[in-house]
Amino acid sequence: MNLFNVGIDVGGTHVSCALVNRDTGKLLPESLQVADIDSNGSATQILDVLAGILAKLPTASGNIAGIGIAVPGPFDYIRGISKITGVNKFDRIFGLHLRQFIRGHIPAECPITFINDASAYACGEYVAGAAKGSTRSIVLTFGTGFGSTFLLDGEILPGGAEGVPEGGFLYNIPYGDSIADDFFATRWFVGEWQKSTGHSISDVKEIADLARTGNQTASDIFNRFADNLAEFIAPWIERFRPDRIVLGGNISKAADLFFDRLVWGIGSNPLFRVSELWDEAPIIGAALSVPAEPNNDTPLRKTEQYLAPAKTAPTPEGVYDIYPGFPIGSGQIMPGAEALADWLAEYPRVVIEGYTGVFWDKLIASIDRQLRKQNKRVRWFHVDAALLPEADIKHLIQPSLGDPDDIFGKITDKKLSDWFDSEKLRQLQPDPGADINILVGAGSSLAGWDAPLVYVDVPKNELQFRMRAHAVTNLGMETYADDRQMYKQAYFVDWRVLNQHKCGLLPRIDLIVDEQRPDAYLSMSGENLRRGLAAMGRNFFRVRPWFEPGAWGGQWMKAHFTGLNTEVTNLAWSFELMVLENGLMFESDGYRLEVSFDFLMYQSHREVLGDGAARFGYEFPIRFDFLDTFDGGNLSVQCHPRPDYIKEQFGMPFTQDETYYILDCEEDADVYLGFQEGVDAADFHHQLIRSQTENVALDVARYVQKFKAEKHALYLIPNGTIHASGKNNLVLEISSAPYIFTFKMYDWLRLDLDGRPRPINIEHGMRNVYFDRQGDRIQREFISKPYVLAETDGYVLEHLPTHPDHFYDIHRYSFHEQIAVETTNKCHVWMLVEGKSVWVETEDGMKQRFNFAETFVIPAAAKAYTITNESNGRVLMVKAFLKD
Repeated sequence: MNLFNVGIDVGGTHVSCALVNRDTGKLLPESLQVADIDSNGSATQILDVLAGILAKLPTASGNIAGIGIAVPGPFDYIRGISKITGVNKFDRIFGLHLRQFIRGHIPAECPITFINDASAYACGEYVAGAAKGSTRSIVLTFGTGFGSTFLLDGEILPGGAEGVPEGGFLYNIPYGDSIADDFFATRWFVGEWQKSTGHSISDVKEIADLARTGNQTASDIFNRFADNLAEFIAPWIERFRPDRIVLGGNISKAADLFFDRLVWGIGSNPLFRVSELWDEAPIIGAALSVPAEPNNDTPLRKTEQYLAPAKTAPTPEGVYDIYPGFPIGSGQIMPGAEALADWLAEYPRVVIEGYTGVFWDKLIASIDRQLRKQNKRVRWFHVDAALLPEADIKHLIQPSLGDPDDIFGKITDKKLSDWFDSEKLRQLQPDPGADINILVGAGSSLAGWDAPLVYVDVPKNELQFRMRAHAVTNLGMETYADDRQMYKQAYFVDWRVLNQHKCGLLPRIDLIVDEQRPDAYLSMSGENLRRGLAAMGRNFFRVRPWFEPGAWGGQWMKAHFTGLNTEVTNLAWSFELMVLENGLMFESDGYRLEVSFDFLMYQSHREVLGDGAARFGYEFPIRFDFLDTFDGGNLSVQCHPRPDYIKEQFGMPFTQDETYYILDCEEDADVYLGFQEGVDAADFHHQLIRSQTENVALDVARYVQKFKAEKHALYLIPNGTIHASGKNNLVLEISSAPYIFTFKMYDWLRLDLDGRPRPINIEHGMRNVYFDRQGDRIQREFISKPYVLAETDGYVLEHLPTHPDHFYDIHRYSFHEQIAVETTNKCHVWMLVEGKSVWVETEDGMKQRFNFAETFVIPAAAKAYTITNESNGRVLMVKAFLKD
């Protein structure tokens, strides 16, 4: 059976469509359809023409393999979104998601591709026309616009090398007092006639007809066209050295009036040819742009950890819950795309905002499918059409990214609006002829539509998994970068900009969507979101932890935490409590809808932090995480930046001060902390450099002290202190919130899990490490000495003093039955470090179980609460809080 692709050519005055044999490239003449189109008409008028021609496709035979569409630029050809604006055609579909519109008007789930109309013309001519057999060819098309394509053995050259302009486009190259497009398109001819005669004329064909009957004015216009074209194209002929130049487009149908003069003007004949296929060329080229075997196997996430389920059963008593949910009552969470569509169907226009990393096309397709079942005429517009060019965005954010070889950047001071062309944002306008207009994308609320606001959130762990799979890019980027650079841009730029924007939107959100499962969306009303956040802010909460392997990672968490993928090589970290990367899960009827932790801080930071809110604002200041080296390796020898350094170099308001609380360890476990007595800074620096450059081992024990790890001991690591955890520890790292500012000075000569050397930051470290922290001072000042603060028949309260540089302190409770605690306007961060489980009950009457090794937070606004032991024996709990 013959397989056909559909080729569609969307021109400024008409749309052509036909079947093309996928194997031979031959157009099926009886299938050809042509329909007039008013490119200055409304979106509905334009789309109705496309819908009409699509309705006539002979898809019932089942032999259509794909659809290729040739459209003029600028256009997002990968995603099928129109970026055409300011060229007096198709302005009304600016930002329209054309692929989704077409998908909704064809019965088959066949692939749809888009190609530049000039490129399609060139490919058609190469397959079966005037460019056939050429090695290096340029195909020029002259019509309502000026198109160009450079081919090497039939392959489109994207530009940037071999004498090819960027994108292969010549229309935007400066010429005369403007650009080439103003000299080699229909409007130039019409304008020249007006200037020469004072009369208007409709098109080039009329001028050509007059020239052929001896009209000297018309002939002079074609002569000037030939001279201009010869002057303009000659340098590109010299650079590219083509063996064929093909002239196409409607103006080239008058080649008899300018061809000889053009060849004479060049001074040689580089095998100029006139099109052979004419209007069939872009149809054939578009049809053959559809890949024979579309790649549908591209992974959406790169990780060995499981995707969080949409619905889970309650976790048994004493079992660490990897998907903790905050209860908000029955019937509050809506599952599925159908529920989203039902909600959207109530409004004539909707704005769907969201985070970078959302799979927007999948979301659009899922909802559109449901709305079509309701016979809704939907127009999907994408705000990305109004983004600045990628090169401009790169220039904008360069000060925050600095040296590409450095893993650190500086927190940006930009706003999301800086990513967009404000005039193009204004041009994103609803179509009055549609039932529903929907504007989507990060920044869509900036377009100023008066419409309900939907916000689509995606957890930071899933966002990073998608970035590693190259399934998504950074904010405003079309191209992928190295994984480390993508994370760097996300941390220092994207997340800061989007979080600031999200903060302003929170009071206006009408619907919140958890998008981490593209086949199982969860949503709930903005009112319920804010009500749930308010309840968290005065009772308790636990963020959803996430887990990562690492070069030194261990086996303890794999053995003790159920529900994780135990087939992974190791687990190095559990991110238990980090405001920038963790999420909060709301629970209703077993469904778990996740939103980012920062939502809580934006709404309720005063309730959460109490007397710490004035200093820290939206930043949650205390971090808990696990470092697992059981049967693993030593952490890198490292230090963290001093306060002034982290502020000046990286733009952070406070630094990374740490403590190691040893939750568990083996007999041979050690902690590296502080320098040996008499260590010389210059010698240490020299040996670090030598190790790095010559790949020789450093005698760490010669420079850094090593202490036997003791279970439940607390080791103090304020900024500038040299340190590392040895193998066979499970460290509960209690620290201040910044978390990537680790200056690795020596890493045991090992490679990272990706096979590359881990980044080493010797010079950063040398500028921050305190060499006077050495000798006996370490034992005295940097290993906490617990003492009893209070003791009753029911409990023992110990103080585990932190270093004076730490802005947080630590208490430890030991009890058998129950304790009553008052917040005294402070936020408390807890963990059960020995025992099975406890119940926490607040003054609001809310009650929640927390199990061994789970981190949970009691906001300052809770005022008073009780903790009840569910274990048979004594429990041990640690509490971190801000110092006065």
